[in-house]
Amino acid sequence: MRLSFHRGASKYLSSPYKKGGNIMQLAAVAGKLVHEVRKLIEEEIIIIDHAGTIIASTDSSRIGSYHEGAIHAFNNREKLIINKQDERSWKGVKAGINLPIFFNQEAVCVIGITGDPKHVSPYAELLKKMTEMFIQESYHIEQAESQSRLMEFFVFEWHQLQTFNEHFLQKAKLLGVDVHADRIITLGEFKTEEIIEPHVWRTLQIYIRQQHPNDIAVRWGRNQFVILSIADFIGSKNQQYKKLCKLQKKLEESSGYKVCAGVSSRASGSAFRSAFFKAERSLKISFPSSGIIFDEDLKLEVLLDEVTAEIKQEYLSRTIQELLPNEELLKTLSMYFACDLSLKETAAALHIHINTLHYRLKRIEDLTRLNPRKLADLVTMYLAVRVLDKHTK
Repeated sequence: MRLSFHRGASKYLSSPYKKGGNIMQLAAVAGKLVHEVRKLIEEEIIIIDHAGTIIASTDSSRIGSYHEGAIHAFNNREKLIINKQDERSWKGVKAGINLPIFFNQEAVCVIGITGDPKHVSPYAELLKKMTEMFIQESYHIEQAESQSRLMEFFVFEWHQLQTFNEHFLQKAKLLGVDVHADRIITLGEFKTEEIIEPHVWRTLQIYIRQQHPNDIAVRWGRNQFVILSIADFIGSKNQQYKKLCKLQKKLEESSGYKVCAGVSSRASGSAFRSAFFKAERSLKISFPSSGIIFDEDLKLEVLLDEVTAEIKQEYLSRTIQELLPNEELLKTLSMYFACDLSLKETAAALHIHINTLHYRLKRIEDLTRLNPRKLADLVTMYLAVRVLDKHTK
């Protein structure tokens, strides 16, 4: 796959001898173009490669057939008008106009419009310009995606490294990445199992490049992304939060899915793996609410995240196990903590009389043998509720 913009770019589109599916690339672009043009005009359209093979057509029965007229248009680099009488002498042709399509000043294919040349002539030059613009745009999109994939591989390797080696540093230099600068890592996730469309990833790339040219954004698996921001240029935490909220909105509008994110604290480039872990931990906390969570704001979550599932289960069995079948009492206890132990606010939030709340709290005490009016028991119950909250997500 070519990454540089040079004279051989047209071969990327036209040469049948290149490995790696370049003809398939041209066929895919041609197919999309024919589909779009068909919405605008009713005439039959064909696109022919340099070997004279029709690779796209509004008439699918013509795909794969030979078109002798296109060879003349391609080799002579000029428009070819085909009349009715030419249909008898040239193989595979119909009356119409054939025009060579140029990319980087080289002919890459031929587009043909079928019909009376006098009738279709007004469309011909417009169609030629549209086709050249379409191929140009498709090529640059492919180049951008190729560059993105290279960066994805590089960031993945960065994540795996314990220490930098010379080979890695050479790659960084070639890609123009400063791996020594302090960074802040953001790990984001689209809340879907569906494949994220390419235009959504382009939205992400464009936004991040606008923030700072040395910031990096890459796809991370099926529905996640990683942003490596230069710490010195990211601004205050409040500014960073506003930028991420703006990005979150753009991505949600572009994809149609909710987006959440976890953000690490500042770390050196060599500590990328550690910073990534902190962003990942924050993402786990942010996922249920589709929010943006900064690792530096986590407190109890840092402790609970290190506790194994087995230990959590054992802790629950020793504390609030008897409440687990009773959703009403669990909700009451959770709301009691959410309302900072205010009986009045808890009763109002649950839409119950305060006497009912007193009764429920007494039932909780009887079942758990933990007294919420004693600090030690209160802390024990609070930890159990937090463990249950994380344990069931």
